[in-house]
Formats: sequence, C-alpha cells, structure tokens
Amino acid sequence: MASGRKFHVLVVDNGEDIVATTTAMLEQLGYSTQAETASLAGLKTFSQDPDKFDLAIVEPAMPGQTGPELAVPGSMRRGSPVTPELTGLELAVRFRRIRHGFPVLLYTGYIEPPLAEEIKAAGIGEAILKPLGMKELGEAVREGLQSYSSSIH
Repeated sequence: MASGRKFHVLVVDNGEDIVATTTAMLEQLGYSTQAETASLAGLKTFSQDPDKFDLAIVEPAMPGQTGPELAVPGSMRRGSPVTPELTGLELAVRFRRIRHGFPVLLYTGYIEPPLAEEIKAAGIGEAILKPLGMKELGEAVREGLQSYSSSIH
C-alpha cells in the first residue's frame, strides 16, 4: 500500500444491488473499486493482478438460506450464492494464499458463533454485517487496511 495513491477494493457478492450500493459508497469514500458477482470471476480478477488490490469485501452466505440456517457448522462449504463452485469463505482463503495476509472483509447479513468460528479458523480477521452505512463501511475498510499494513511492517 503505497501512500499517496487511491486504495483499490475488490467487491465480490452475488447481489447486484449490494455490489452497486457497496461500490458506490466506497467510491464516495475515495476508494477505487472493482466488482464481480461470481466468486470464480472474483478469483480470476484477483489472480491476474493481486498487487492491484488493497482489500477485498466478499459475501460468504449460502443460497436460499437466511438467518439461523447459516449458523450450522460447516455451512460455508459448497453452494455459496457467490457461486456454487466456490464459497465466499473459500474465495477469501484463496486470496490469502495468493497474497499472504491479504485483508478480506466478509460482508454478511447474518453471523452466529459457528460462522464466526469458521471465519477465525480460516484466518480471516473480520466479518461485517449488512447493511452498513457509509461511516461504518469506511471504518471497517480503514481498519482492514491498517491491520494489513501493520502486519507487513
């Protein structure tokens, strides 16, 4: 993360409205963004130029499930709405394999202790709850960028 340049955030979520809203808020906060609505497309985009991105925001949830169903241990396995091929949590792990310690925020509508445990076990530092206002989103992104910056120095 070089100072004096605009930070670039990759947003991966199957909800086109969520992607549009999130990227619009990030751009209003001064970030440059790129969005994908499928995790394999997100993986391809990131893999092509991993140093282009400073942080990713990824949806980890399952299709057709809301609320308590997401609290089932192992729920972040195959079948994410981001894609049936690769869940958002798996995508986050792959990002971090490509670029060690890369900051990823999991952006979900529902989180219970089992999901939080999966996120922690995967080495992903932060999960944020949808919907967020611009102030809260900005704070979460700044914290993610700062935690990465301090981990590489």
